[in-house]
Amino acid sequence: MNASNAEPAATAGTRKTSALHLKIREGLTVAVPPSLSAISTYVLLEQEEWFEKEINLLRQFLKPGMTAIDIGANLGLYSLPMARLVGPDGRVFSYEPGSEARAFLERSRELNGFSNLDIVGAALSDNDRDGHLAFAGSTELRALGDAGTGEPVRITSLDLESAVRPWSAVDFIKIDAEGEEERIITGGRALLATHSPLVMFEIKAGEKVNERLRAIFPTIGYRVFRQLAGAPILVPDDATTPLDGYELNLFAAKPDRVNALSQQGLLVDALSGWIPGEADRNHAVAFWQRQTFAALLDASGGAGSSADAEYQDALTAYAIWRATDQPVATRCAALAFALQRIRAVCARACTAERASTWARIAWEWGARSESVGALRQLMQILSAARLQLKEPFWPADARFDDVAPGDQPAAWLAAAAAERFERTFSFSSLFSGASPFLSWLCGQKFASAEMERRRTLIAAHAGQQPRVPERLCVPAPDHLNADIWRAGLVPGTAV
Repeated sequence: MNASNAEPAATAGTRKTSALHLKIREGLTVAVPPSLSAISTYVLLEQEEWFEKEINLLRQFLKPGMTAIDIGANLGLYSLPMARLVGPDGRVFSYEPGSEARAFLERSRELNGFSNLDIVGAALSDNDRDGHLAFAGSTELRALGDAGTGEPVRITSLDLESAVRPWSAVDFIKIDAEGEEERIITGGRALLATHSPLVMFEIKAGEKVNERLRAIFPTIGYRVFRQLAGAPILVPDDATTPLDGYELNLFAAKPDRVNALSQQGLLVDALSGWIPGEADRNHAVAFWQRQTFAALLDASGGAGSSADAEYQDALTAYAIWRATDQPVATRCAALAFALQRIRAVCARACTAERASTWARIAWEWGARSESVGALRQLMQILSAARLQLKEPFWPADARFDDVAPGDQPAAWLAAAAAERFERTFSFSSLFSGASPFLSWLCGQKFASAEMERRRTLIAAHAGQQPRVPERLCVPAPDHLNADIWRAGLVPGTAV
Protein backbone atom coordinates (compact mmCIF):
# COMPACT_ATOMS: atom_id res chain seq x y z
CA MET A 1 0.00 0.00 0.00
CA ASN A 2 1.41 3.39 -1.07
CA ALA A 3 1.84 5.47 2.09
CA SER A 4 1.29 8.69 0.16
CA ASN A 5 -2.17 7.59 -0.91
CA ALA A 6 -3.44 5.52 2.01
CA GLU A 7 -2.41 5.56 5.62
CA PRO A 8 -3.92 5.46 9.12
CA ALA A 9 -5.79 8.55 10.29
CA ALA A 10 -6.28 9.25 13.97
CA THR A 11 -9.81 9.27 15.34
CA ALA A 12 -11.34 9.74 18.78
CA GLY A 13 -9.19 8.35 21.57
CA THR A 14 -6.55 5.90 20.43
CA ARG A 15 -8.55 4.28 17.63
CA LYS A 16 -7.00 4.34 14.15
CA THR A 17 -8.75 3.98 10.83
CA SER A 18 -7.33 3.64 7.35
CA ALA A 19 -7.66 6.60 5.00
CA LEU A 20 -7.54 6.81 1.23
CA HIS A 21 -6.15 10.09 -0.13
CA LEU A 22 -7.97 11.23 -3.25
CA LYS A 23 -7.22 14.20 -5.48
CA ILE A 24 -10.12 16.40 -6.53
CA ARG A 25 -10.37 19.08 -9.17
CA GLU A 26 -9.66 22.02 -6.91
CA GLY A 27 -6.08 20.77 -6.62
CA LEU A 28 -6.86 19.41 -3.16
CA THR A 29 -6.35 16.06 -1.48
CA VAL A 30 -9.18 14.57 0.59
CA ALA A 31 -8.84 11.79 3.16
CA VAL A 32 -11.78 9.40 2.84
CA PRO A 33 -12.74 5.96 4.20
CA PRO A 34 -11.34 3.11 2.08
CA SER A 35 -14.81 1.69 1.37
CA LEU A 36 -17.19 2.01 -1.57
CA SER A 37 -20.06 2.02 0.91
CA ALA A 38 -18.92 5.47 2.02
CA ILE A 39 -20.77 7.97 -0.19
CA SER A 40 -17.93 10.50 -0.39
CA THR A 41 -15.37 7.84 -1.29
CA TYR A 42 -17.46 6.42 -4.10
CA VAL A 43 -18.44 9.81 -5.51
CA LEU A 44 -14.90 11.23 -5.45
CA LEU A 45 -13.52 8.12 -7.14
CA GLU A 46 -16.30 8.37 -9.71
CA GLN A 47 -16.49 12.11 -10.42
CA GLU A 48 -13.33 13.55 -8.78
CA GLU A 49 -15.53 16.25 -7.24
CA TRP A 50 -18.69 16.41 -5.14
CA PHE A 51 -21.90 16.08 -7.11
CA GLU A 52 -23.53 19.33 -5.94
CA LYS A 53 -23.34 22.26 -8.38
CA GLU A 54 -23.19 24.95 -5.70
CA ILE A 55 -19.42 24.74 -5.21
CA ASN A 56 -19.15 26.49 -8.61
CA LEU A 57 -20.73 29.64 -7.17
CA LEU A 58 -18.42 29.63 -4.17
CA ARG A 59 -15.41 29.54 -6.48
CA GLN A 60 -16.53 32.92 -7.82
CA PHE A 61 -17.96 34.41 -4.62
CA LEU A 62 -15.41 33.64 -1.90
CA LYS A 63 -12.39 35.94 -1.83
CA PRO A 64 -9.18 36.08 0.24
CA GLY A 65 -9.82 37.37 3.73
CA MET A 66 -13.45 36.27 3.95
CA THR A 67 -15.00 34.25 6.79
CA ALA A 68 -17.09 31.16 6.05
CA ILE A 69 -18.97 28.78 8.33
CA ASP A 70 -19.64 25.17 7.31
CA ILE A 71 -22.39 23.54 9.41
CA GLY A 72 -22.41 19.82 8.86
CA ALA A 73 -18.95 19.71 7.32
CA ASN A 74 -18.65 15.92 7.20
CA LEU A 75 -15.41 15.09 5.31
CA GLY A 76 -14.91 18.69 4.22
CA LEU A 77 -15.93 18.70 0.56
CA TYR A 78 -17.00 22.32 1.00
CA SER A 79 -14.69 23.27 3.87
CA LEU A 80 -11.49 22.37 2.04
CA PRO A 81 -12.21 24.31 -1.18
CA MET A 82 -13.45 27.24 0.94
CA ALA A 83 -10.23 27.25 2.96
CA ARG A 84 -8.25 27.55 -0.25
CA LEU A 85 -10.49 30.29 -1.61
CA VAL A 86 -10.41 32.55 1.48
CA GLY A 87 -6.64 32.13 1.77
CA PRO A 88 -4.35 32.54 4.79
CA ASP A 89 -5.99 35.83 5.77
CA GLY A 90 -9.47 34.29 5.79
CA ARG A 91 -11.02 31.71 8.11
CA VAL A 92 -13.30 28.72 7.72
CA PHE A 93 -15.10 27.33 10.76
CA SER A 94 -16.23 23.75 10.18
CA TYR A 95 -18.76 22.17 12.55
CA GLU A 96 -18.72 18.37 12.48
CA PRO A 97 -19.99 16.46 15.54
CA GLY A 98 -19.18 12.96 14.26
CA SER A 99 -15.81 11.74 15.49
CA GLU A 100 -15.17 9.54 12.46
CA ALA A 101 -15.89 12.20 9.85
CA ARG A 102 -14.01 14.79 11.90
CA ALA A 103 -10.89 12.62 11.98
CA PHE A 104 -10.84 12.41 8.19
CA LEU A 105 -11.38 16.17 7.92
CA GLU A 106 -8.51 16.81 10.34
CA ARG A 107 -6.27 14.59 8.23
CA SER A 108 -7.29 16.50 5.09
CA ARG A 109 -6.45 19.76 6.81
CA GLU A 110 -2.94 18.43 7.44
CA LEU A 111 -2.55 17.12 3.89
CA ASN A 112 -3.43 20.51 2.43
CA GLY A 113 -1.70 22.67 5.06
CA PHE A 114 -4.79 24.72 5.89
CA SER A 115 -4.00 26.49 9.15
CA ASN A 116 -6.97 28.79 8.45
CA LEU A 117 -9.45 25.89 8.86
CA ASP A 118 -10.95 25.63 12.38
CA ILE A 119 -12.64 22.26 12.99
CA VAL A 120 -15.18 22.29 15.82
CA GLY A 121 -16.43 19.02 17.31
CA ALA A 122 -20.01 20.12 17.89
CA ALA A 123 -23.45 20.05 16.30
CA LEU A 124 -25.42 23.25 15.83
CA SER A 125 -29.06 23.69 16.77
CA ASP A 126 -31.12 26.22 18.76
CA ASN A 127 -29.43 26.05 22.20
CA ASP A 128 -26.65 24.56 24.31
CA ARG A 129 -27.19 20.95 25.39
CA ASP A 130 -25.88 17.42 25.19
CA GLY A 131 -27.09 15.31 22.29
CA HIS A 132 -26.92 11.99 20.52
CA LEU A 133 -25.64 11.53 16.95
CA ALA A 134 -27.21 8.44 15.42
CA PHE A 135 -24.98 6.30 13.24
CA ALA A 136 -25.89 5.55 9.62
CA GLY A 137 -24.39 3.54 6.78
CA SER A 138 -22.29 6.52 5.66
CA THR A 139 -21.09 9.58 7.58
CA GLU A 140 -23.05 11.90 5.27
CA LEU A 141 -26.35 10.49 6.60
CA ARG A 142 -25.73 10.75 10.35
CA ALA A 143 -28.16 13.01 12.20
CA LEU A 144 -29.11 14.15 15.69
CA GLY A 145 -31.70 11.89 17.31
CA ASP A 146 -32.64 9.92 20.38
CA ALA A 147 -32.84 6.42 18.94
CA GLY A 148 -30.33 3.88 17.65
CA THR A 149 -26.66 3.33 18.15
CA GLY A 150 -24.50 6.42 18.00
CA GLU A 151 -22.26 8.66 20.06
CA PRO A 152 -22.77 11.54 22.50
CA VAL A 153 -22.14 15.00 21.04
CA ARG A 154 -22.08 18.59 22.21
CA ILE A 155 -24.80 20.84 20.78
CA THR A 156 -24.53 24.62 20.56
CA SER A 157 -25.96 27.42 18.43
CA LEU A 158 -24.72 30.06 16.01
CA ASP A 159 -25.50 32.86 18.44
CA LEU A 160 -23.60 31.16 21.26
CA GLU A 161 -20.65 30.51 18.98
CA SER A 162 -20.72 34.09 17.75
CA ALA A 163 -20.24 35.27 21.33
CA VAL A 164 -16.95 33.39 21.67
CA ARG A 165 -15.57 33.37 18.10
CA PRO A 166 -13.67 36.20 16.36
CA TRP A 167 -16.42 36.81 13.79
CA SER A 168 -16.13 40.50 12.97
CA ALA A 169 -17.89 39.70 9.70
CA VAL A 170 -19.46 36.52 8.35
CA ASP A 171 -19.57 36.26 4.57
CA PHE A 172 -20.94 32.78 3.95
CA ILE A 173 -22.78 30.07 5.89
CA LYS A 174 -23.53 26.57 4.63
CA ILE A 175 -26.24 24.67 6.51
CA ASP A 176 -26.47 20.94 5.84
CA ALA A 177 -27.59 19.29 9.05
CA GLU A 178 -29.96 16.47 8.08
CA GLY A 179 -33.20 18.01 9.32
CA GLU A 180 -31.82 20.41 11.94
CA GLU A 181 -31.88 23.45 9.63
CA GLU A 182 -34.90 25.21 11.12
CA ARG A 183 -33.54 25.03 14.66
CA ILE A 184 -30.15 26.26 13.44
CA ILE A 185 -31.82 29.35 12.01
CA THR A 186 -33.71 29.88 15.29
CA GLY A 187 -30.45 29.62 17.21
CA GLY A 188 -28.74 32.07 14.87
CA ARG A 189 -31.29 34.88 14.67
CA ALA A 190 -28.97 37.44 16.29
CA LEU A 191 -26.03 36.53 14.05
CA LEU A 192 -28.21 36.59 10.92
CA ALA A 193 -29.55 40.00 11.96
CA THR A 194 -26.14 41.47 12.79
CA HIS A 195 -24.23 40.11 9.81
CA SER A 196 -25.21 39.75 6.18
CA PRO A 197 -23.88 36.40 4.99
CA LEU A 198 -24.85 34.56 1.86
CA VAL A 199 -26.53 31.46 3.27
CA MET A 200 -26.68 28.13 1.44
CA PHE A 201 -29.13 25.70 2.99
CA GLU A 202 -30.17 22.14 2.22
CA ILE A 203 -33.78 22.18 1.02
CA LYS A 204 -34.12 18.48 0.30
CA ALA A 205 -32.93 15.43 2.21
CA GLY A 206 -33.81 12.09 0.68
CA GLU A 207 -37.20 12.54 -0.97
CA LYS A 208 -38.47 15.19 1.46
CA VAL A 209 -38.52 18.89 0.54
CA ASN A 210 -38.53 21.25 3.53
CA GLU A 211 -40.94 23.87 2.21
CA ARG A 212 -40.91 25.67 5.56
CA LEU A 213 -37.33 26.76 4.94
CA ARG A 214 -38.38 28.57 1.76
CA ALA A 215 -40.87 30.53 3.89
CA ILE A 216 -38.75 31.16 7.01
CA PHE A 217 -35.94 33.18 5.43
CA PRO A 218 -38.19 35.95 4.05
CA THR A 219 -39.57 36.50 7.56
CA ILE A 220 -36.08 37.50 8.77
CA GLY A 221 -35.24 39.78 5.85
CA TYR A 222 -33.55 37.30 3.52
CA ARG A 223 -34.60 36.63 -0.07
CA VAL A 224 -34.32 33.11 -1.46
CA PHE A 225 -32.56 32.15 -4.70
CA ARG A 226 -31.58 29.05 -6.60
CA GLN A 227 -28.46 28.47 -8.68
CA LEU A 228 -28.49 27.75 -12.38
CA ALA A 229 -26.67 24.61 -13.49
CA GLY A 230 -25.10 26.10 -16.61
CA ALA A 231 -23.30 28.95 -14.81
CA PRO A 232 -22.69 30.09 -11.22
CA ILE A 233 -25.56 32.56 -11.22
CA LEU A 234 -28.40 32.91 -8.69
CA VAL A 235 -31.96 33.61 -9.84
CA PRO A 236 -35.02 34.28 -7.65
CA ASP A 237 -36.77 31.24 -6.18
CA ASP A 238 -40.53 31.22 -6.66
CA ALA A 239 -41.93 29.66 -3.50
CA THR A 240 -45.26 29.05 -5.25
CA THR A 241 -43.61 26.80 -7.84
CA PRO A 242 -42.54 23.24 -6.99
CA LEU A 243 -38.80 22.75 -6.95
CA ASP A 244 -37.16 20.62 -9.57
CA GLY A 245 -36.89 17.07 -8.27
CA TYR A 246 -33.09 17.24 -8.26
CA GLU A 247 -32.72 20.56 -6.42
CA LEU A 248 -30.87 19.99 -3.14
CA ASN A 249 -29.85 23.46 -1.99
CA LEU A 250 -31.10 27.03 -2.09
CA PHE A 251 -29.48 30.35 -1.14
CA ALA A 252 -30.68 33.24 1.02
CA ALA A 253 -29.35 36.79 1.18
CA LYS A 254 -30.24 40.22 2.57
CA PRO A 255 -30.74 43.18 0.20
CA ASP A 256 -27.18 44.50 0.64
CA ARG A 257 -25.70 41.11 -0.21
CA VAL A 258 -28.16 40.74 -3.10
CA ASN A 259 -26.95 44.07 -4.48
CA ALA A 260 -23.28 43.14 -4.09
CA LEU A 261 -23.77 39.78 -5.80
CA SER A 262 -25.67 41.47 -8.60
CA GLN A 263 -22.82 43.92 -9.11
CA GLN A 264 -20.43 40.95 -9.35
CA GLY A 265 -22.56 39.27 -12.03
CA LEU A 266 -23.40 36.37 -9.73
CA LEU A 267 -27.09 37.14 -9.15
CA VAL A 268 -30.11 38.37 -11.07
CA ASP A 269 -32.46 40.32 -8.84
CA ALA A 270 -35.50 39.87 -11.11
CA LEU A 271 -36.12 38.07 -14.39
CA SER A 272 -37.56 40.38 -17.02
CA GLY A 273 -39.16 39.61 -20.35
CA TRP A 274 -36.93 39.22 -23.40
CA ILE A 275 -37.58 38.71 -27.11
CA PRO A 276 -34.99 38.33 -29.89
CA GLY A 277 -34.24 41.06 -32.41
CA GLU A 278 -32.67 40.85 -35.84
CA ALA A 279 -29.19 41.57 -34.49
CA ASP A 280 -29.63 38.75 -31.97
CA ARG A 281 -30.60 36.35 -34.77
CA ASN A 282 -27.56 37.29 -36.82
CA HIS A 283 -25.33 36.85 -33.79
CA ALA A 284 -26.81 33.41 -33.12
CA VAL A 285 -26.19 32.17 -36.65
CA ALA A 286 -22.58 33.38 -36.61
CA PHE A 287 -22.02 31.95 -33.14
CA TRP A 288 -23.29 28.51 -34.11
CA GLN A 289 -21.32 28.47 -37.36
CA ARG A 290 -18.11 28.95 -35.36
CA GLN A 291 -18.65 25.65 -33.53
CA THR A 292 -16.53 22.67 -34.57
CA PHE A 293 -19.59 20.48 -35.02
CA ALA A 294 -21.31 22.98 -37.35
CA ALA A 295 -19.50 21.25 -40.20
CA LEU A 296 -21.86 18.29 -39.72
CA LEU A 297 -24.73 20.40 -41.00
CA ASP A 298 -22.66 21.98 -43.75
CA ALA A 299 -21.88 18.48 -45.02
CA SER A 300 -25.59 17.70 -45.26
CA GLY A 301 -26.34 20.90 -47.15
CA GLY A 302 -27.82 22.85 -44.22
CA ALA A 303 -27.06 26.32 -42.91
CA GLY A 304 -26.70 28.01 -39.57
CA SER A 305 -30.40 28.81 -39.20
CA SER A 306 -33.69 26.97 -39.14
CA ALA A 307 -36.71 27.55 -41.36
CA ASP A 308 -38.87 27.02 -38.27
CA ALA A 309 -39.12 30.50 -36.75
CA GLU A 310 -39.98 29.26 -33.26
CA TYR A 311 -37.01 26.89 -33.18
CA GLN A 312 -34.74 29.62 -34.53
CA ASP A 313 -35.92 31.89 -31.71
CA ALA A 314 -34.92 29.20 -29.19
CA LEU A 315 -31.47 28.90 -30.80
CA THR A 316 -31.11 32.68 -30.82
CA ALA A 317 -32.05 33.01 -27.16
CA TYR A 318 -29.58 30.27 -26.22
CA ALA A 319 -26.81 32.08 -28.10
CA ILE A 320 -27.55 35.28 -26.16
CA TRP A 321 -27.36 33.29 -22.91
CA ARG A 322 -23.89 32.17 -23.99
CA ALA A 323 -22.81 35.75 -24.87
CA THR A 324 -20.69 36.68 -21.87
CA ASP A 325 -20.40 40.28 -23.09
CA GLN A 326 -24.12 40.76 -22.42
CA PRO A 327 -25.51 41.80 -19.00
CA VAL A 328 -26.19 38.82 -16.76
CA ALA A 329 -29.86 39.81 -16.42
CA THR A 330 -30.24 39.79 -20.21
CA ARG A 331 -28.54 36.43 -20.51
CA CYS A 332 -30.72 34.79 -17.87
CA ALA A 333 -33.90 36.24 -19.38
CA ALA A 334 -32.81 34.86 -22.75
CA LEU A 335 -32.19 31.42 -21.28
CA ALA A 336 -35.67 31.40 -19.72
CA PHE A 337 -37.11 32.40 -23.10
CA ALA A 338 -35.08 29.67 -24.83
CA LEU A 339 -36.52 27.00 -22.57
CA GLN A 340 -40.09 28.19 -23.12
CA ARG A 341 -39.62 28.16 -26.88
CA ILE A 342 -37.86 24.80 -27.14
CA ARG A 343 -40.56 23.17 -25.00
CA ALA A 344 -43.22 24.37 -27.41
CA VAL A 345 -41.20 23.35 -30.46
CA CYS A 346 -40.57 19.82 -29.19
CA ALA A 347 -44.20 19.40 -28.15
CA ARG A 348 -45.13 20.15 -31.76
CA ALA A 349 -42.40 18.24 -33.61
CA CYS A 350 -39.47 16.66 -31.80
CA THR A 351 -36.43 15.75 -33.91
CA ALA A 352 -32.99 14.60 -32.82
CA GLU A 353 -31.59 18.11 -33.26
CA ARG A 354 -34.36 19.70 -31.23
CA ALA A 355 -34.35 17.09 -28.46
CA SER A 356 -30.59 17.47 -28.06
CA THR A 357 -30.91 21.25 -27.83
CA TRP A 358 -33.84 20.93 -25.42
CA ALA A 359 -31.85 18.66 -23.09
CA ARG A 360 -28.96 21.15 -23.11
CA ILE A 361 -31.10 24.23 -22.43
CA ALA A 362 -33.17 22.55 -19.72
CA TRP A 363 -30.04 21.35 -17.95
CA GLU A 364 -28.40 24.77 -17.97
CA TRP A 365 -31.56 26.44 -16.63
CA GLY A 366 -31.66 23.95 -13.77
CA ALA A 367 -34.71 22.03 -15.02
CA ARG A 368 -32.86 18.77 -14.51
CA SER A 369 -35.92 16.52 -14.48
CA GLU A 370 -37.03 18.01 -17.77
CA SER A 371 -33.56 17.49 -19.22
CA VAL A 372 -33.70 13.81 -18.29
CA GLY A 373 -37.03 13.49 -20.09
CA ALA A 374 -35.62 15.20 -23.19
CA LEU A 375 -32.61 12.89 -23.16
CA ARG A 376 -34.86 9.83 -23.04
CA GLN A 377 -36.74 11.12 -26.08
CA LEU A 378 -33.49 11.83 -27.89
CA MET A 379 -32.13 8.32 -27.33
CA GLN A 380 -35.41 6.83 -28.56
CA ILE A 381 -35.25 8.96 -31.72
CA LEU A 382 -31.63 7.98 -32.37
CA SER A 383 -32.33 4.28 -31.88
CA ALA A 384 -35.35 4.30 -34.18
CA ALA A 385 -33.96 5.82 -37.37
CA ARG A 386 -30.79 6.69 -39.23
CA LEU A 387 -29.53 10.15 -38.26
CA GLN A 388 -30.09 12.90 -40.83
CA LEU A 389 -29.15 16.34 -39.56
CA LYS A 390 -31.24 19.10 -41.12
CA GLU A 391 -31.23 21.92 -38.55
CA PRO A 392 -28.72 23.58 -36.23
CA PHE A 393 -28.52 22.05 -32.76
CA TRP A 394 -26.41 21.82 -29.62
CA PRO A 395 -24.97 18.56 -28.25
CA ALA A 396 -26.70 17.55 -25.04
CA ASP A 397 -23.44 17.65 -23.05
CA ALA A 398 -21.31 20.80 -23.13
CA ARG A 399 -18.09 18.77 -23.08
CA PHE A 400 -18.84 17.68 -26.62
CA ASP A 401 -18.62 21.24 -27.93
CA ASP A 402 -14.87 20.60 -27.98
CA VAL A 403 -14.97 16.95 -29.09
CA ALA A 404 -14.63 16.58 -32.86
CA PRO A 405 -17.28 14.24 -34.35
CA GLY A 406 -14.93 13.04 -37.08
CA ASP A 407 -16.63 10.59 -39.41
CA GLN A 408 -19.05 9.32 -36.74
CA PRO A 409 -21.69 12.06 -36.33
CA ALA A 410 -24.42 9.69 -35.16
CA ALA A 411 -22.19 8.05 -32.54
CA TRP A 412 -20.93 11.48 -31.43
CA LEU A 413 -24.44 12.89 -30.95
CA ALA A 414 -25.59 9.72 -29.17
CA ALA A 415 -22.49 9.67 -26.96
CA ALA A 416 -23.13 13.29 -25.92
CA ALA A 417 -26.70 12.36 -24.98
CA ALA A 418 -25.70 9.14 -23.22
CA GLU A 419 -22.97 10.83 -21.18
CA ARG A 420 -25.26 13.70 -20.18
CA PHE A 421 -27.94 11.19 -19.22
CA GLU A 422 -25.47 9.17 -17.16
CA ARG A 423 -24.45 12.34 -15.27
CA THR A 424 -27.99 13.69 -14.95
CA PHE A 425 -30.50 10.94 -14.17
CA SER A 426 -28.88 10.27 -10.78
CA PHE A 427 -26.43 12.10 -8.53
CA SER A 428 -24.16 9.05 -8.63
CA SER A 429 -24.17 5.50 -9.91
CA LEU A 430 -23.84 4.48 -6.25
CA PHE A 431 -27.52 5.35 -5.86
CA SER A 432 -28.85 4.15 -9.21
CA GLY A 433 -26.48 1.66 -10.77
CA ALA A 434 -25.71 2.04 -14.46
CA SER A 435 -27.98 3.79 -16.92
CA PRO A 436 -29.18 1.69 -19.88
CA PHE A 437 -26.58 3.43 -22.05
CA LEU A 438 -23.39 3.12 -19.98
CA SER A 439 -22.10 -0.14 -21.41
CA TRP A 440 -22.54 1.07 -24.99
CA LEU A 441 -21.01 4.44 -24.16
CA CYS A 442 -17.85 2.92 -22.70
CA GLY A 443 -17.24 1.25 -26.05
CA GLN A 444 -17.21 4.59 -27.87
CA LYS A 445 -14.08 6.64 -28.47
CA PHE A 446 -15.94 9.77 -27.34
CA ALA A 447 -16.52 8.61 -23.74
CA SER A 448 -14.78 10.40 -20.89
CA ALA A 449 -12.65 8.62 -18.30
CA GLU A 450 -15.45 9.14 -15.78
CA MET A 451 -17.69 6.77 -17.72
CA GLU A 452 -15.08 4.02 -17.43
CA ARG A 453 -14.69 4.78 -13.72
CA ARG A 454 -18.44 4.47 -13.29
CA ARG A 455 -18.61 1.09 -15.00
CA THR A 456 -15.72 -0.25 -12.92
CA LEU A 457 -17.04 1.11 -9.61
CA ILE A 458 -20.51 -0.35 -10.21
CA ALA A 459 -18.97 -3.78 -10.68
CA ALA A 460 -16.66 -3.37 -7.68
CA HIS A 461 -19.51 -2.25 -5.43
CA ALA A 462 -21.48 -5.30 -6.53
CA GLY A 463 -18.62 -7.56 -5.42
CA GLN A 464 -17.58 -8.61 -8.93
CA GLN A 465 -13.86 -7.78 -8.39
CA PRO A 466 -13.37 -6.13 -11.82
CA ARG A 467 -9.90 -5.71 -13.26
CA VAL A 468 -8.86 -2.06 -13.53
CA PRO A 469 -8.97 -1.01 -17.22
CA GLU A 470 -5.71 0.19 -18.73
CA ARG A 471 -7.17 3.64 -19.32
CA LEU A 472 -7.67 4.13 -15.58
CA CYS A 473 -4.00 3.36 -14.91
CA VAL A 474 -2.84 6.36 -16.96
CA PRO A 475 -3.05 9.97 -15.65
CA ALA A 476 -5.10 12.39 -17.74
CA PRO A 477 -6.68 15.83 -17.27
CA ASP A 478 -10.00 14.09 -16.63
CA HIS A 479 -8.48 11.32 -14.51
CA LEU A 480 -6.56 12.58 -11.47
CA ASN A 481 -6.20 9.43 -9.37
CA ALA A 482 -4.54 7.05 -11.80
CA ASP A 483 -1.95 6.14 -9.14
CA ILE A 484 -4.72 5.00 -6.80
CA TRP A 485 -6.32 2.82 -9.47
CA ARG A 486 -2.99 1.47 -10.76
CA ALA A 487 -1.84 0.47 -7.25
CA GLY A 488 -4.98 -1.54 -6.59
CA LEU A 489 -6.13 0.81 -3.81
CA VAL A 490 -9.66 1.19 -5.16
CA PRO A 491 -11.69 -1.19 -2.97
CA GLY A 492 -13.10 -4.22 -4.73
CA THR A 493 -10.90 -3.99 -7.84
CA ALA A 494 -8.06 -6.14 -9.14
CA VAL A 495 -4.91 -5.14 -11.02
